[in-house]
Amino acid sequence: GRFAAFKGEGLGKFRDIGSLTMFADYRVPQILQACGVLVYSESLQKRITDCVPLTAGSEEECEIRACTVQAVEMIKQALKGVHSMDVLSVQIDWYLWEQGEKKAAAGLLPPHHRTLTVYY
Repeated sequence: GRFAAFKGEGLGKFRDIGSLTMFADYRVPQILQACGVLVYSESLQKRITDCVPLTAGSEEECEIRACTVQAVEMIKQALKGVHSMDVLSVQIDWYLWEQGEKKAAAGLLPPHHRTLTVYY
């Protein structure tokens, strides 16, 4: 978004950017799953593999989004605690999203969940 495009300056400057979580879309959970960070039940994995849409706001869709946010927050804490890296959740999100785009373009990712929604 604007923060990344303007490198946190000018129109991309937000005083509260550190209080925001990542933006729960479809690409980040896809790459987190491919890395073994997110693990889905067999039934959910089958629905995703078969490209069956998940209903917006359903328990499964909300769990994917919530677990993705939690995973990014845990990665952030691990980077800070283990590597003394102070990064923002949105920076981790951007990095994972970019890696996901590259891997998806190369056909290296499993299918992502599909949900018809205006939120992502």
